[in-house]
Amino acid sequence: MNSPQLKAIQALRSISRNEEIKRYLLENPSLYKIVLKAAMRFIGGETLEECFVTAKIIAEKGHAFTVDFMGESTRDEKMANEATEEFLKVIEEIKRTQSNASVSLDLSHIGMSISTKLAYKNASLIVKKAQEEHLEVTISMEGIDRIDDILELHKRLSEKYDNVGITLQAYLHRTKKDITEALKRSGKIRLVKGAFEVSKEFALPWGEETNAAYKKYLEIILSSNHSISIASHDEQMLAYADSFIKENKINTDNIEFEMLHGVTPALLSQMHEKGYKTKEYLPYGKEWYLYLCHRLAENPLNIYQALADAVEVK
Repeated sequence: MNSPQLKAIQALRSISRNEEIKRYLLENPSLYKIVLKAAMRFIGGETLEECFVTAKIIAEKGHAFTVDFMGESTRDEKMANEATEEFLKVIEEIKRTQSNASVSLDLSHIGMSISTKLAYKNASLIVKKAQEEHLEVTISMEGIDRIDDILELHKRLSEKYDNVGITLQAYLHRTKKDITEALKRSGKIRLVKGAFEVSKEFALPWGEETNAAYKKYLEIILSSNHSISIASHDEQMLAYADSFIKENKINTDNIEFEMLHGVTPALLSQMHEKGYKTKEYLPYGKEWYLYLCHRLAENPLNIYQALADAVEVK
């Protein structure tokens, strides 16, 4: 990665956490409207109703989708409970529309930043209702300081429910152990490379070392026939997974390829055309600012597309 790209990524990550910039955006209606146009490429909308309009388009392409009501680090119990109620509405809407869909969530959105007790209570409400409707819930991964709490809550939920999956990051040194534990549980493993900035004490550097780790963990999970979501936009990783599955004649019933909505849609269609189950991660809500910054930071070239979207250049 060249220096200008690296600087752009660092700048976007800094901007994403800058509350002053975020507040300025939210309090400026004209600017808010412009930036929202750029965000709409990557999200389902700001409301549940808007999200399912987008979801219908996804379904028409033959893909499943997983819905996430965006938010994290909720530090008010009332807001955490309100977010939980919104996730219950997501489940009701999936049932009503008979969609091929699931639910994704951040535990810190429903109370973990307040207490693990509150997060477990709210997560249990969501997972229980989803299980009654035969739906999956996948817990997303968060910063390094939250991983132990997330995995402990996943373990506790898995002891009672069989429909709760977990996201694991290939670049962390701890992931081999975490995968071993997750394979003992019934829930799906969503395997990602990892996107959070973490010191070398805890993680491999991005690039070849992380790619090698991702391949290794793919092999472990695929060989176990455990349910897996291969969550990657890396064409090399997709080709490797496809080759490994075919060469080892692995049953594909428990395999899906998952990508973020609006990011490399052609690659997801290619995997669908190969006969695999495919899924789009579809977030919605008003907390899209941080999510947009993350999408732009992953590939600064997306800034050009974001500018075009913002001013409606076709």
